[in-house]
Amino acid sequence: MGRVIVIGDVGGFPDQLSTALIAAGARRKDLRLPADLTVIQVGDLVDRGPDSSGVLRIVAGRLDDQPDQWIQLLGNHESQYLPGGDHFFPERLSKDDARLLRTWWADGRLRVAAAVRTADGDDYLLSHAGLTVACWQELGEPATAAAAARLLDERPEPMLWRGFYTGADGKSGPLWAEAGSELYGEWLSFHATGGFVPFGQIHGHSQVVGFRDRSWRCGGKIRQRATVDWEARHVRVRAGGRVLIGVDPKHGRSGAESWRPLELDDTTVLSFGQRSGDDVRSGDEVRPGDEARTGAAATAGGVLRSGDAPAGAAAGTAGEATRRADRPYDVVLFGATGYTGGLTAEYLAHHAPEGCRWALAGRDQARLAAVRDRLAAAVPGCAELPLLHADSGDPASLAALAASARVVISTVGPYVLHGEPLVAACASAGTDYVDLTGEPEFIDDIYVRHHAAAVASGARLVHACGFDSVPHDLGVYLTVGRLPADGPIRVDGHVRAGGTVSGGTLASALLAFSRRRETARAGRERRALDPRPAGRRIRTPLGGLRRVHPDSGLQGWSVPLPTVDPQIVGRSAAALERYGPDFAYTHSAAVRRLPVALAGLAGAAVLFVLAQLGPVRRWLMRRRPGGQGPSAEQRAKSWFTARFVGEGGGRRVVTEVSGGDPGYGETAKMLAESALCLAFDELPPTSGQVTTAVAMGDALAARLVNAGLRIEVEQA
Repeated sequence: MGRVIVIGDVGGFPDQLSTALIAAGARRKDLRLPADLTVIQVGDLVDRGPDSSGVLRIVAGRLDDQPDQWIQLLGNHESQYLPGGDHFFPERLSKDDARLLRTWWADGRLRVAAAVRTADGDDYLLSHAGLTVACWQELGEPATAAAAARLLDERPEPMLWRGFYTGADGKSGPLWAEAGSELYGEWLSFHATGGFVPFGQIHGHSQVVGFRDRSWRCGGKIRQRATVDWEARHVRVRAGGRVLIGVDPKHGRSGAESWRPLELDDTTVLSFGQRSGDDVRSGDEVRPGDEARTGAAATAGGVLRSGDAPAGAAAGTAGEATRRADRPYDVVLFGATGYTGGLTAEYLAHHAPEGCRWALAGRDQARLAAVRDRLAAAVPGCAELPLLHADSGDPASLAALAASARVVISTVGPYVLHGEPLVAACASAGTDYVDLTGEPEFIDDIYVRHHAAAVASGARLVHACGFDSVPHDLGVYLTVGRLPADGPIRVDGHVRAGGTVSGGTLASALLAFSRRRETARAGRERRALDPRPAGRRIRTPLGGLRRVHPDSGLQGWSVPLPTVDPQIVGRSAAALERYGPDFAYTHSAAVRRLPVALAGLAGAAVLFVLAQLGPVRRWLMRRRPGGQGPSAEQRAKSWFTARFVGEGGGRRVVTEVSGGDPGYGETAKMLAESALCLAFDELPPTSGQVTTAVAMGDALAARLVNAGLRIEVEQA
């Protein structure tokens, strides 16, 4: 980490640029930068001012002498001297200056975008005019700032040049977007209709205020969410829990009377390096002041939010990644003949991206064919869906299945009885694996027996990818991301839901209740192997019956929930330093009336006792056999809301995750999107048994919002 300053449009004023650099610590005689400083300039170096050539000489000196400390972005005024750019400014640069700009563009020193992470853990995309919603979608909706920067540095055309002749229609590219009408307004509207704002942005090019007369040039919606530093000439607009920052000082032809660069202390550059070079690749983490690291591993869309890989996790080798890419299937679903498996198959049939190679696997080919026929009736393209033979009791078939796929989905529960052989095959083959288990015993046993093998092979084993525990793991992750990381953090989770259970879910719950000794044994064995984070404290106390805290925005009573969710959250916190030195999470159901809360506790206690009696447990399971579940009409009436209240460093952040049928419709969606995320998205380098927050984080959150879940993160 180090200091980063972001300099807005210079516009041909070399004296003002020199003054800003000297104030930041540059040596006066030659403007050499101190070792701890990186400068990011957002473009529009030239035109309007008295000496564009002088500005280019200053920048050329830094790019030549300190290329690792000066990131130069392309502005629309530079673009008119490049192939593809529009000529629009009447006063032309000299041939030598125009040639210099083309040279920078050719050798990669003139870039389109960069990305940084601040000390608060906030990620920002930097470009000249900003990335609009339409252009973000056109890029494929990258989930991280680093991924967006990498895609923009691939110079997507015609998006890159679009805007000068198209007008303010929301589709202008990153050189031409207008801050008010196209950037801020579109992101605010997108968030208001349920969209997820994936990262903050820092841009130049235009402003929504007039600095000379302190006037506003935008509508009330933007003005209500904007703050202005009139002296520094910066504008900040809040949108969906992120911040969009304009740094153009608006020099005009006479120069701004006063302005300052945007200063970012203890900041990490996430996307850096020359486009044409092989020693530094876009997406690498480079700390300001460090030398570019030869052969540094690209982080595929940005490093983890903590800035470090999780404890015990390591990226697979490039050879392993290539081997997995050559496998015949991207995703294989094992267990499609079950109730939740069938819903997951239906979701994939409708939502798997074009070109996704997926298949169904199971031991009963006739039942699999019936599932395929049902899918083909709604989606004709599924008529040729491959059917693979795999049996939990046949290790050879599971090994063949794992070797054929990049990602395997398992819906075959109870997992403690049927799940381990497939996980073992995936860990050995380097195949990513997801399931929807909520069984602590199974998860702990898998860690003890197969985590090390998965680390060695590069496989990612991600359990609890359904309602247990995606909303809770990601909800806490997004909450923590808005809180300071240098002090204690406390998050309280409150869940409300309405729905009906399936036979498989009932069987798994009753079996887990009956295996309390085995669960305790698995927990002890895991704790003996799973290292605790050094110098940090992670707590997930069960708590007791109490009134809901008024800061939650809910009313009534909190009933403790002894589910797997707090354990998953705690493991994310242990793996990611972003959760701070002292993290605590409580997990409860929110119930409005005390009698209902007491009845719920009593009912859970009775069910726990009955589950210890084998004949009674088997009778209860026969009441709703496996493969049966709520009807489509019942699922349509089901819902859930999970609210997380986080406090730390004097701040309070409230995150709400909500959706439809939690146990089945939304679980199938979460499970399928988790598999697609592992198969196709750019993610942090992890392996072994990892949580959804550690393995997928922002990328999965963005996917789920696009799939219809609602996630709102607001700082109180």
